[in-house]
Amino acid sequence: MARPDSALSLELERSMNMQVRVETFEEHLRHAGVIDDLDDERRIKSFNLNKWNEDMQKSFTKTRSEILRLKNLSSMKKALEDLNKKINEFNETYFEKRKQIDALEVQYETLDDEVRVWLLEYAVSCREKLKIENSNIEKKLIRENLNRKKR
Repeated sequence: MARPDSALSLELERSMNMQVRVETFEEHLRHAGVIDDLDDERRIKSFNLNKWNEDMQKSFTKTRSEILRLKNLSSMKKALEDLNKKINEFNETYFEKRKQIDALEVQYETLDDEVRVWLLEYAVSCREKLKIENSNIEKKLIRENLNRKKR
């Protein structure tokens, strides 16, 4: 279907296009907000993991101090073996969780960067389209005004 060739129809089309572009912008900003929320959750997990690590290190230090007070060498050896096992289990769990959280940080940062770049490019594109649409409407208005004056 061919569109009418009047300046008013071009103005309506431009207005509708602008509405769609603004809504697209809003949707991508909402998406950026979701990414930010997920990153906030990841950051809280990271803080909690760091706190857990701190607490466990204090516990290990306290246990080690208690072991050093032992007089019996075989008791000391058994206690050190138990502590060593706990430390190894903790480290295994801690570093696996740390790796997961760090990977999420990289993923969310990448997504955030991609959305920001897309929004900037989209803004430039919208500005250029608006400039062209405005020029077309202005040309059409000038032609229509000149035609009215000729009549």
